[in-house]
Amino acid sequence: MIKVFLVEDETIIRQGIKNNIDWKSNGFELVGEAGDGEYAYPMILKSQPDILLTDVKMPFMDGLELSRLVKKALPRTKIIVLSGYDEFDYAKEAIRIGISDYLLKPVTSAGLVESLRKVAEQVLEERENFRLLERYFVYYKKYMDFPDKSDYSGVDRKLIQNFLKTGNVEECGRFIDEYFEAIGESNYMSLLLRQYMTMDIFYCVQEFIKSLNVPEENIPSELMDLKQVTKAAEKADSTIDYLKSLFTAALTLRDKSSGDRYGILIREAKDYIAENYQNSEFSLNMIAGHIGISPSYFSSIFKQSTGQSFVEYLTKTRIDRACELLKCTNLRTSEIGEKVGYNDPHYFSTAFKKIMGQSPKEFRNNIAQEP
Repeated sequence: MIKVFLVEDETIIRQGIKNNIDWKSNGFELVGEAGDGEYAYPMILKSQPDILLTDVKMPFMDGLELSRLVKKALPRTKIIVLSGYDEFDYAKEAIRIGISDYLLKPVTSAGLVESLRKVAEQVLEERENFRLLERYFVYYKKYMDFPDKSDYSGVDRKLIQNFLKTGNVEECGRFIDEYFEAIGESNYMSLLLRQYMTMDIFYCVQEFIKSLNVPEENIPSELMDLKQVTKAAEKADSTIDYLKSLFTAALTLRDKSSGDRYGILIREAKDYIAENYQNSEFSLNMIAGHIGISPSYFSSIFKQSTGQSFVEYLTKTRIDRACELLKCTNLRTSEIGEKVGYNDPHYFSTAFKKIMGQSPKEFRNNIAQEP
């Protein structure tokens, strides 16, 4: 659940927001509420919400001042501001503070839920990246104890691969800073580790660029120059600066070439579905594990990118293949169901009829009657 804290001084509005949104079914948990910023602040520090929903104009401490304090104490908390004031200065200050969304009153429940969902996607993405970050650096710490540095091949590269697929260009600097912070200064001050780590990341980026299928002449030179890697690794500061520019260039190329931040990830998912839809045990957890992100995050971006849920897409893939087999083979419908991932003939027939508007038997009979 994504935790939400609500701050609104008008009791009627606060109660309306609280009672007119089905928090649980939308994936949220309302962890607290308050009527002004001064009273809300200690409660927010205690509950540490993922999203703060706050009014601007309130007594004692207004929403913008509260937002500044929360951003300083809980930088990962996202903030949505509600305002009855359509004034540029408020919006400008909200942007400077780092507000995720700025909504003008009156706002409908549907509009508010839509904003919450968009911000929740950011929360889930960051949560997944930090989970991978922690796991990745467990391996790095183990690496420091390896007597033979060739054992480094066992280190998980999911973190880098995931960020290249789903990260924002604007996040590159912070990602690299946190990357090195997690390694620890005493570790990355080692020239040997810096050289090995920088080279490994460089080749990881190379693999990613190849997956974009971009013509070589369109690839910036800084993404291909191996000499820069050796030079950058000579000093810790230059290593950090180099990797920031490397990731920025790679993600810029990704966005420019695909026009879709999640394009590569979704294509990989579709390929995996095409290879495994016959497996009756195929699941959301399996495909998320294959790609290297959490099931909830995968579900969110898959629906966002395709307009279909994972289950809807998988079902359509299976039924399309069943239609081909019904047209081109003499297999019994139960056998066809098994070949497309349905062990239960009744369930197969139900799923088929839901998509095609007729049973498998009716579909085959109608095909046979066509001239």
